[in-house]
Formats: sequence, C-alpha cells, structure tokens
Amino acid sequence: MRFVTPSLNLWAWSTRRAIGFGALALAALLHACGGGVEGQGTGAVGYSQGPISGFGSIVVNGIHFDESSARITDDDGHTLAASDLKLGMTVRIDSGAIDQANGTATATAVQVGSDLIGPVSANDLAGSTLTLLGQTVLVTASTVFDDALAGGQAAVQVNDTLQVFAILDPVSGVYAARRIERADHPSAYKLLGIVAGLDTAQHAFRIGAAGLAYSADTAPADLANGQILRLTLATTTDGNGRWVVTRFANGAAHPADGSEVEIESVIASFTSNADFTVSGVRVNAASASIEPAGTTLAAGLRVEIEGVMSGGVLVASKVKVEGSGDDGGDDNGGGQQIELGGRIAGLDSAAKTFVLRGQTVDYASASFDNGGVADLANDKKVEVTGHMSDDGNVVVAEQINFEN
Repeated sequence: MRFVTPSLNLWAWSTRRAIGFGALALAALLHACGGGVEGQGTGAVGYSQGPISGFGSIVVNGIHFDESSARITDDDGHTLAASDLKLGMTVRIDSGAIDQANGTATATAVQVGSDLIGPVSANDLAGSTLTLLGQTVLVTASTVFDDALAGGQAAVQVNDTLQVFAILDPVSGVYAARRIERADHPSAYKLLGIVAGLDTAQHAFRIGAAGLAYSADTAPADLANGQILRLTLATTTDGNGRWVVTRFANGAAHPADGSEVEIESVIASFTSNADFTVSGVRVNAASASIEPAGTTLAAGLRVEIEGVMSGGVLVASKVKVEGSGDDGGDDNGGGQQIELGGRIAGLDSAAKTFVLRGQTVDYASASFDNGGVADLANDKKVEVTGHMSDDGNVVVAEQINFEN
C-alpha cells in the first residue's frame, strides 16, 4: 500500500501547519489511510491515526491525548470544537512525545477525516453490509451509529446519504465502518481508495466497483494504478454513469526517518516478513517478534506493528496479529473496548442510562468501583469502560468508577 507520490497535492492541512510546526515536523506527520501511526515517546513529536475509542482525553490506538489546547479541524480545514469529536471518528493527531509507559500525550492538532460520503445503493442487513459509491462497507461490533440513525443499520434506507469513518482493507477493498452518520445534502461526495484500471486516454479509472472520470487539468501528472488517493467527487455522475473527480489528494503516509512508530491496520502487499506494506508504509519485520508465536504473516491480516523508521522503511521490533480483514478490524470479531470519562448528564434512572461526552451509556449491567448505582447523579465525575450495543447507538457499561 506504499505509493508515495510527491507531485500529488498533499492535504491542505499539512501545508497550513508547516508554518506552525516547521519542516521537520511536517515531514514526520504526513498522514496515512486506515489504521494508526504513533510515536513511542523517544522523539519530540508524535503522530497517531485511527478511530476514536474513548473520551476523557481522546483515546486513539490506546493512547490518551489531551486535546484541550489542540487545533481541531476537518479534512477541508474547517475549525471544529472538541465537542464535535465523536466515538468512531477517524482522526489524525499531531502531538508531543508519547509516553508509552502511561499511555498519554498532548495533542497539538487533531484532524477529522472520513473515508466515504455518498448515497446508499444497497443495505444488506443479513450480511451486515452497506454499499456506497460502489464500495462495500462492513458493519461490525465496533461500528458506532449516530443518534440520528436510531436502530443502527436497520434505520438506513436506500438513497440515504451517509458519512462513513472506516478502516480500509486494501486486499478485499472492504471498508470496516467505525462510525456512520447521516450527511444530508453535502456539497460534494468523498472517497478514499486505491486506483485500478487507469485509462489515461479516456481519463477514467476505478476504485472498487465505482467508475470514475477526471479531467487532465485536475489530475496529478504521475497518476497510476495502485496509488492511494482521497478524492472529492461531484454529486452527480457523467453520461457514462461515472463519478466525476473534482479534486485529488494523496492518501498515503511517510513517517520521518528516526521516528518510533506504531501502526495498526491491514497488511496490503506481502512479499515476505522482510518486505510488506501496512497503511502505506513499507515494513521490514525480519527480526521482529511475532505474536501469537508461530503465526504466518500474509496479506489481509490485521496487525499492530512497533518499530523505527529507517531509510523510508519501518524496521519492526514487534508484530502482533489482531485478526483477519474479515472481522472488520475487531479482535476475533468482538467489539472494541470503549473508554469514557467525564461528568454525568441526562441521568434517566428508569431507563438506566446517562450521557457522557455526548454519548448515551446504558449502566443496567455495570459493576461499580468507589460507589454504587445509588451514587449516580448528574454532574458526578465517572470513568466508564464498556462496548457498543448491538445496534451501535449506546455504550453498554461494564465497569463504572467514581472519581474523587
């Protein structure tokens, strides 16, 4: 999945922040598709990318980032508030050094970016999939549905326009959804994917089952099959039923040499343990420990990789196999653990729910520390661990800890 193309337009956010962070930081913080990248705490800067799995500080890839002084934007550069961040959103975080011992860091910039915005052409409840812009979106135990989609996937109708935050499996082309929201009347559609079937004479290519058309003056000169691109699309197709690309952006990553990184994503191309790619980064794991012991690495496996960038290659010290692409990025098909911290609002003792950081929490089956169910009250500060409900609308609390 490593196709870094300097002549492609980089994301506008990279250029804007170059002034604030300097050229060295910019080189270290170019972003990836799918999965996450994070520093290990030995350098002055860190970078992490992945879905938000908790709040208190925002939790991404198991690291708690203090976002209180960070600049927060969407992928079009619009400024957002911290309250706009939601569970499952895919974010890219620039930070100071990451303290791995305590799992903490201070974010300097947070960017929110979805993988798909477009109309639904099919909803397969039995298969737990949706089809948008010709792409298959997998609904998993970790998929969060916005409150406007009460009931989760069952609430989605054909022709609804949705925004999907996901982990892309570059082997199958399936997008494992982490958050799904309504996107009523967008000014443009969006698609992240891998170029195939490029026809430069006809100015056309494919991503998955979607046909795309472009004009020569909008495309990068070195447009090629296999590139990872983020595309902005017109909301209507051309006369041949192809989506029209209005903007190209590079979707690959290139962490700076010397950076300690951690990547969690799906293995793309695989030649050997010494030569494969994950999230656009070439990996050499010839000397790495593999967990579980004896596991054979292959394309399509979801992995977590730790190591150091050297000569444009991530020299891995550890590769942990988390699952296959078929489980949608969930460990053994189970849902990702959710962590929430903050002050209770909207307590409903009859329904046994409350709201924490804008997320409804069901506490009916929770265990308690430093208190009990009778101590629940609005404005009480608590920490919650749990998982998403079957419909993806509610966090089912497993443990609630009262903070002093």
